[in-house]
Amino acid sequence: MLIHHRVAVLIDAENVSGDFACHVLREAGAYGATVTRRAYGDFAQGRGSGWLSAAAPYALDTIQVSSLRNGKNFSDMRMTIDAVELLFANKVDVFCLVTSDGDFTPLAIHLRGAGKVVVGIGGQQASLSFRQSCNAFHIVSQASVVAAPVATPMKPQTKAKPAKQQGLLPLLSKAFKILGAEKDDGWVALSNLATALRGADPNFTSKSYGSATLKKLLAQQPSLELRRHEQIDAVRVKPGITVISA
Repeated sequence: MLIHHRVAVLIDAENVSGDFACHVLREAGAYGATVTRRAYGDFAQGRGSGWLSAAAPYALDTIQVSSLRNGKNFSDMRMTIDAVELLFANKVDVFCLVTSDGDFTPLAIHLRGAGKVVVGIGGQQASLSFRQSCNAFHIVSQASVVAAPVATPMKPQTKAKPAKQQGLLPLLSKAFKILGAEKDDGWVALSNLATALRGADPNFTSKSYGSATLKKLLAQQPSLELRRHEQIDAVRVKPGITVISA
């Protein structure tokens, strides 16, 4: 079976520059398949126009939100409404909120409270409250600017860190299948999972994925949850995460 994360990328186009489109989609793609990509802004008034240029090469939906009064950013409210609608539709596992605006803190807290993974992507100036309300926060800067592709849309790629995201989920899925983890409540002992991982890949080590221990490695995976019961560490795929049988 394959653990598959559905990612929604919601962009505050008037707050984060479209020059960061490549970086934003690369960071979001590390969390799974981006099933929704939307940029919100009053593009008719020239706000967030960089995302209009990025829309075609990066397969983005641009949502025009007209502001009736200067200084009133109605696109923030539209982005929040859409996020809540996606939450109730239960078609998204990970929400990537692309903004530095602290006004999105209540939304991030609400999504996390509903059991979703929330990833913030924004600038150095992002408010501390918004950063702390997210499961993870990624900073974009001028050093990360990459020219937009000319023809084909970018396919989200995993981050190029020492195998940290590459190939781990399929290996975990294989190990869970070996242990029959889809039965009952899904919990498996960490020691049994370690044995199954080595059975699926004799060369497996946590260090090759950037973590000193298996427990720390699994704690970094948004789709998994850990617990300690009767002095035994256990792990399972979070309820609500989509599991696709091969």
